[in-house]
Amino acid sequence: MNLEEQIEILNEVANIVGGEIYKGYSGRGMYGARCYGIECDEPIPCIEQAAANGITRANYDQMGLQYIVYWPSIRNVD
Repeated sequence: MNLEEQIEILNEVANIVGGEIYKGYSGRGMYGARCYGIECDEPIPCIEQAAANGITRANYDQMGLQYIVYWPSIRNVD
């Protein structure tokens, strides 16, 4: 699966879970590298929906009232 297909799936997942795509997240241990993520209210439904569409190995962080689910392997190269 190429990057364009992964981003398309993440957009679909974001729509399903009521979240928004985040294009430049740098999570724990990423040392400034940026990846794609989804800001959402609950991380588990987001992770499950992405996994059902072939995107696995998600991490998540709590950001106040919301979470960000992110995939370090889906790098943002912009």
